[in-house]
Amino acid sequence: MNDITNNNNQRLHVRYLNVHEYQGADIMRKFGVRVPDSIACKTLDEVQKASEQMKCLGDDEVVVKSQILAGGRGLGTFKNGFKGGVHIVKNELARETAAKMLGNVLVTKQSGPEGKPVNALLVARKMKFAKEMYFAILLDRKSAKPMIIASAEGGTSIEDLAESNPEKIIKKYIDVNDKNGGIKREDALDLAEKLGCADKEDAAKQFQALYETFKKTDCTMIEVNPMAETTDGVLYAADAKLNLTITRNTGKKISFRNETLLKRTREKSKRRNTI
Repeated sequence: MNDITNNNNQRLHVRYLNVHEYQGADIMRKFGVRVPDSIACKTLDEVQKASEQMKCLGDDEVVVKSQILAGGRGLGTFKNGFKGGVHIVKNELARETAAKMLGNVLVTKQSGPEGKPVNALLVARKMKFAKEMYFAILLDRKSAKPMIIASAEGGTSIEDLAESNPEKIIKKYIDVNDKNGGIKREDALDLAEKLGCADKEDAAKQFQALYETFKKTDCTMIEVNPMAETTDGVLYAADAKLNLTITRNTGKKISFRNETLLKRTREKSKRRNTI
C-alpha cells in the first residue's frame, strides 16, 4: 500500500489489487463485455454440478482452469505431480480431473518455486475459436494516459511477439479529456479493421465496453489474451487479467466501485479478525 496526496491536500492510501480470472469475468460482464459461460467452483460437488450444467447447454467437453494469481497455468505442474493447470476434458471426467487440482499447489514460471495453492477452479464452456487476438488497456506512466496495446496475433506471449515482430503490435493512446470520455467509435472501428475482426461494429462496441470497465473500476490494466473470435464471427474476452486500484482517505472506509469485490474483501477482513 502506498500513500499519495490528492489535489485537496488529503492523504490517500492506495492499494493495488489483482483479481482472479472468475472475478474479472464477473466484473467485465457488468459492463457488457462478452465472456464465455463459466462457473467458479470451490468444491468437487460444485465442479460436478457446473459440468452437468454445461452439458445441458449441449457441450460434451468443459475447460477446467486453476484460479491463481500467476501466469503460465497451462504449462504448470502441481506439486502432487499432476501436469497442467488448465484442462479440456469430457464432462464426466471434470470431477476426477478437479480432484487432482483443487487444494493442491501449482508451480508455474511466474509463481516461483513455492507455487500457488489452487483454492478455486473455473469450469467454462469449450468454445470453438477461429481467430485469437491480443487486446490490453494499461495506464502508461510516462504519458499518464490510458494506452491500448493490441495485436492480430494472440494466445501467446505478447512480450515475445513484441521482440520478434514489433510491427505486429498496435499502440494507441486514449484521450481522457475528450468529450466522449472514452474510445471514439471511429477509432474502435479502425482497430477492429486492423485486427481483422469479422463483425467490426460488434468488435468496436466490445472495445468500448472494455474501456468502460477499465475506467469505472479504477483499473491500472486490463489484459485480454486471447481476445477470440468464434467460427461465426462473435468476439469474446476468452481469458482476462485485471489489476485494480483501491483508494481511501485516512480514517475513512475503503471506497470500492465494484460491489462484488467490496463484499469479498469484507468477508476476508472478518475472517482475519476472528483468527
